[in-house]
Order: sequence, then structure tokens, then C-alpha cells
Amino acid sequence: MLLNQALQTGGAALQRGDWNAALEYGRIAAALAPGHAGARSLLGLALLQLGQITAAIAELELAAAHDKHNAGLLGNLAQAYAADGRHADAHQSFRRAQRIAPAHWPYALGAAIALAQLGKAVAAEPLLQRLAARHSQQATLWYNLGNVQLQLGKPADAEQSFHAALRLAPDDADTRLSLGSALHQQSRFSAAESAYRECITLQPEWIAPRLNLISVLIDDGRFDAAEAECHSLLERAPDLAEAHRFLGAALGHQGKQRQALAEYRRAVECAPDEALSRRCLGGALAECGQLHAALRVLAQAEALEPDTVAMQQLRSMVELAHGLFSDGWSAYRQRPAYLLLSKKWANAAITQTLPDTLAGKQLLIRREQGIGDELFFLRQLPLLQARGARITVYASAKIAELIRRANIADAVVADTEPPPGGADLQIFCGDLPHALQPCPSSPRPRQDLPCALRDYPIRIAAYFPLPAPTLRIPALPDATSRMRLRLRELGAPPYLGITWRAGTAGRDQRGADWGLTKEVPLQQLGATLRPVNGTLIALQRLPAAGEIDALAAACGRPIADFTALNESLEDMLALLELLDDYIGVSNTNMHLRAAAGRAARVLVPSPSEWRWMNRGKRSPWFPQFSIYRQSLSGDWTPALAQLERDLATTAQA
Repeated sequence: MLLNQALQTGGAALQRGDWNAALEYGRIAAALAPGHAGARSLLGLALLQLGQITAAIAELELAAAHDKHNAGLLGNLAQAYAADGRHADAHQSFRRAQRIAPAHWPYALGAAIALAQLGKAVAAEPLLQRLAARHSQQATLWYNLGNVQLQLGKPADAEQSFHAALRLAPDDADTRLSLGSALHQQSRFSAAESAYRECITLQPEWIAPRLNLISVLIDDGRFDAAEAECHSLLERAPDLAEAHRFLGAALGHQGKQRQALAEYRRAVECAPDEALSRRCLGGALAECGQLHAALRVLAQAEALEPDTVAMQQLRSMVELAHGLFSDGWSAYRQRPAYLLLSKKWANAAITQTLPDTLAGKQLLIRREQGIGDELFFLRQLPLLQARGARITVYASAKIAELIRRANIADAVVADTEPPPGGADLQIFCGDLPHALQPCPSSPRPRQDLPCALRDYPIRIAAYFPLPAPTLRIPALPDATSRMRLRLRELGAPPYLGITWRAGTAGRDQRGADWGLTKEVPLQQLGATLRPVNGTLIALQRLPAAGEIDALAAACGRPIADFTALNESLEDMLALLELLDDYIGVSNTNMHLRAAAGRAARVLVPSPSEWRWMNRGKRSPWFPQFSIYRQSLSGDWTPALAQLERDLATTAQA
């Protein structure tokens, strides 16, 4: 009588969510009947709800041992195993329950979910598809099928499954959130935003959809909107590290590096043991010119999460931008381009190092990244020639002929042809600086040795050799004649080329993996060029509709449109050799201007690309170029004011 009363009262407590009362009556029942399956089950379920998973499993195992053919007990035990991360045991228990009660679909669902948790989503998907087809009115089956499809990288299929679930349960916030993820992964950012906002409407206090909303706004290039959502979220959760990180990213993408730094500091304060927050802080410190503080924080991040590719990639950008070339080139081996291309050419036996003796060796140099990067890295080839190597360059077809005229290789093959065979060694051009560097990289910091003065060792080479000079590529005489004639038709010199954007603009990138974007506001640039004498020539690749007219209006005079020359690099090289001055952001034309042996004025956004260094008016890679830097607060005014003064001084000379 007492046992039944304890079981009934404890069961009622479980039903209404009074876990402590259920635990008390479960203990009473187990004390009254230690071998009673129901008593052990009640006690185990109460412990499970209270988060005492190990104790819960022990009780539920006893219950299942006393009643081996009770599907409900096996299902509860499987849930406990799953909560403990023991997915193989959970799968086995769900399968046993399924055999006892084959008509009860939740056991089959649990078994499929356990498979997915074991990394066997390929096996789980058809099981869930059959279950959803057989029990098509069960929203949870469609929901779980969608989640497995997301795990398999099938966001379009997942989207359809989530829509099926929402037709049955339109107010389910979990499904709305997962639908947003499926849309997000397809780069359908507006639709994903709507799904996340609907989820927030259903669950206003839920943090996850708010974070996802911020993420999709950043991926969509809407940094000001993401910034506003971050502030809204931080009003609810001021100590949420991820929200501070997102705010730092939104600010950083707007060029507001100092404000971004403050948010990354706050993220570390909120989550001091989180490697990602420290990585972000380290990168922000470096962008703000605080090198040693940055390296110290990055070392701390690496101690929390050793040997990550993301850390090596960030380290390379930081160290190269601050002139730590040996360290930077060593870390540069983990750049995204190499990781991608080394998989594509896995059978080509590509190396990242070179032997001491190269005399007589046949080397195949492979292209990577963009045309400008290719021109930049091929400056290393004379060093290989000096060591007796025979060099074949597998180059972009667009610049193959230019590279031939640079006289830096024995052969140049355009990448419209198959890669040539017979090479003793193959290497990507981006690995040449590391492979040829004369100094070893610094030792990594030891975490077991506290250092009061400096906790990040840096090897200093007092007479570090200057970087290899840029390639020198002569323009074709007939191209030079054509461009000289075109310039004469425009009017009187001096002739000034202009480029205001490079890379992919934030509003057009639309994705999580952001490439570098460089852009100067047209109105500010035009106002700077208004007092300059001479003929202005637009060299912008793929200008947007109306951009040249807008710049001309800001300059107060016409601008010649030579933008089509970006599709004829021979003509562009000849023009850049003839221009009196070239002003713009870093792009392929800057590399061509250097190859033409001419100076330029480079407008460098914040944060700066590593080849333009973190600070200073010159870069060792392009010593003849003058640098004008956007401020750490995102303001172009000081840089453009200096540009205007320098242009005026040049005109007076």
C-alpha cells in the first residue's frame, strides 16, 4: 500500500515538473522495494531531470535489469545515455525498445538520432525519411529529419523538411530557428532573417535566434543593422561574450577598429577561457598597432586551443603586417588558398620547402589566389635562378605573356593548358618567401615558464635582407604607342589614374568567409582631387552604374573612362607606365604600376592588408609607393587631407 502510494505521488510530481518531490518519493519507493523496477525508474527519472545523470543511469539500468521486456524503461534509459553523451549505448537501448514495441515510432526516432550523434548521419537520414513518410503528421519527425539533412550539408532538403514540420506545428520556435539555419547556409539571407525574427517573436527571451540574426546580418554585409541588434541583445545579456564578439566584428567591418577592440576586450572579460574571444582580441590589438600585446594574447589563445588552422592564419597576417617576416611566412603556410589547392592537387606531390641544393633541379611554380598576388610572389624567382634551378611557371593565362617578358623563368605555361610534367619539385608561389627565407622562425612561447618582462619570444635579425624587389615588366611598344595616342586625345598632362575600390564590396560578398574589401568614399575622394590640375582617368575595374559620373561631379570636371582596359592587361601595363601619377586602393593595377617601374599613391583602409604593413608611410614590398591610411576610427579625412597636400606639393615642383 505504501509502495503504491509513493509511486503514484512521485509519478504525479514528475508529470507536473516537481522534480524534487519526485526524487523524494522515488527514494521512499526504492527503500520500500529495492528490486522494484517502477521504484528504480521513478528515482532514475527524477535524478535525470535534476541533472544527476550518472546516478540516474545507475537507477535506470537497475530498473531495466529487473524488467527486461519493458520498452518504456529501455527508452528512458536510452534518453539518459544520450544525455551523458553515450550515443552508442543510447542507440542500442532504443533499438531494444523498438523491437519490443515496433509500433511506437519515438523509439525508432531515438535510434536514428543516436546514429546521427555517432557521426552516422548518412545511415540516419533514410531511417528518418521512412518514419516521416509513415507518420507524416508528426512534426517532430520532419524536424529531426531536417536537422540530420543540415548535418549532411543538404540545406535545401532540410528546408523542405522544416517547412513540412511548420505546416503541422507553425508556432514551434526550434523549427523556425533550424529553418533559418537552412536558409542561411544557402546564402538566402533575407529569408533567413525573416525566420530568425519569427523565432524571436515566438520566444522573445531566447538568445540563440538573436545571435543567429546578428550573424546573418553580418554575412549580408549589413554591418550597421548588425551593430544595432548587438546593442539590443547586450541590453538583455550584458555579459554574453558572443554578442560582444559579434559587435566587434560589425564595428571592425565598418573600419571602427578602436571601438571593435573595446568589444573584444569585453568578450574576453566575459569568457576568459574561450580561445575564440582571445583570438579576436589578439587580432584587434594587432590592427590597432599594439603588436606585443597582440602576440601575448594570441599565445594565450593558442594555449587554450593549440594548433588550430585559424590561429596560424591569423598569426601570419599579424606578423607579416608588423615586419616579423620569418615568423609570418612560416605561419602563412596554413593560408586558406594553400589548404584548398593542396587538396585539389593532392596527387602532385607539392612541397612547401626547398632543399639546400637546387642546381639543375626542375621546379614547377604554381599560381594561387589572384593575379596581383601571383605577380607579387613571383618576385622571388630570381633567387631561385641564382641557385641554379630551372624554373617553369604555371601561370594565369591573363598574365602569362607578361611573366615571360619579366625574364624570371625558363618556361611559362598558361593555366588554360594541363600542368606540365617532369618537375623534380612543385611549389605554390605563395610558399616561396618561406621556402627561401634566410632566418628561422621564432620559438613558440612556453606556457610553463612565467616571464615577467616579455612572455612572447621574438627572434630579431639585425641585418634582415630587404624583400625581393618587384618584377620589372616592359610594356609592348605597340601598346605604348596606342596608349600614348589615347592620352594625347584626352588633353594636356599631367595624367592621373584613379581607382577607388578593390576586392568584393561588403554589400556584395554575402557570405561567412569574408574576402578583403578596399573602398574609399567617392565624395571624399572627389573633393580631394578637385584642386588637382591635370586630366583624371578612371581605371576602376567593373565600376557600378553612375560611379564615374558621381566622382566627376565631386571633382568638378570630367573623368575619362579607361575602365575597359582591365580586360587588356597589356594595354593597362602600357598606360600605367605612361601615367604621371596613379592614386587608388591596392589592386592588380598597383602591381602592374610597380612592374612598370613607376611610383603610386596607395589608399589603405583599416585594417590594412599585410603587404602594406600596419603603420608607416612606406611598405618594404613597394618602397616607391606612398601610403595614405584610413584612421582606426574609420575616418578617411586625415589621409585624404595629406594626399591633397602631397599632390599640391608635387604640382609645384
